[in-house]
Amino acid sequence: MAVRLRYLAHDLEVPMGQFLIGRTPECQLSLDDPLVSRRHAILEIQPDGVFVQDLGSRNGVFVNGERAEVRTRLCEGDTIRIGTQDLVLSGVGDVPSAPKPAARFDMRSTMQDLRMSDLLIDDDPPTSVNMRRPTTDPGRRVHGLSLIGGVADKALQLGRADEAERLLQRALQQTMIKAREGNLPPEHSEKAALHAIRLAGGTTRGAWIDYVFELYTLRRAPLPARLVDELYAVVRKVKHGDLSVFRAYVACLREISHGFGPAERFIQQRIEGLERLLL
Repeated sequence: MAVRLRYLAHDLEVPMGQFLIGRTPECQLSLDDPLVSRRHAILEIQPDGVFVQDLGSRNGVFVNGERAEVRTRLCEGDTIRIGTQDLVLSGVGDVPSAPKPAARFDMRSTMQDLRMSDLLIDDDPPTSVNMRRPTTDPGRRVHGLSLIGGVADKALQLGRADEAERLLQRALQQTMIKAREGNLPPEHSEKAALHAIRLAGGTTRGAWIDYVFELYTLRRAPLPARLVDELYAVVRKVKHGDLSVFRAYVACLREISHGFGPAERFIQQRIEGLERLLL
């Protein structure tokens, strides 16, 4: 068994040698966190043990809640905090004696090393045929888009919209399936819709705008105000989608509007106002 870091509800294999952790894409593990320095820390997997060392970062490295001022030996189950991210170490007792070449944890290796099934929403308890699922509190499980979405956002920033779409497409499809089953928490809906809007802006494909309206029709809820703002900024740039999907959502809102307060009625009016931009 190799040394692994548990991060965002799935395991990352760490090869022998030095493993750089920070905020830049050059790091083997790139963390999208404003409290993480560009080159924050280095994890060393050596035949004589596993060590972590702060690289002079602004916010430091913590092991089991205590700041690691010097190169620190790690043990099985130790929790390393870098910025606001917790990384849990496992497999320390099985460190191999032969070194393996380090692999960059960049946009490509992210998708190669992580099983897509681990990135999708997991709200079901472990079963006898699937005991690898973590036993953490379901309320603390992290939606896969929290990880894959950060990678896709970087691709969009680099002008690689098609690559971002490829990264997100399956996860967004699975999100829609969960919504149709009635098993999608509200915060996951907002995250998925935000990524769909960003894809619409990057690819100019109206189908991603349709995705947002269909998702919230299934939720039978008004879009959050910030998503409406995002839509107004993006719909002018995209090719026209299916207007019937938008109108079905507007009809849905009118059916449930008797329970709206003033803020929700204002959002409803703004949503209806999108029609002139979608024509």
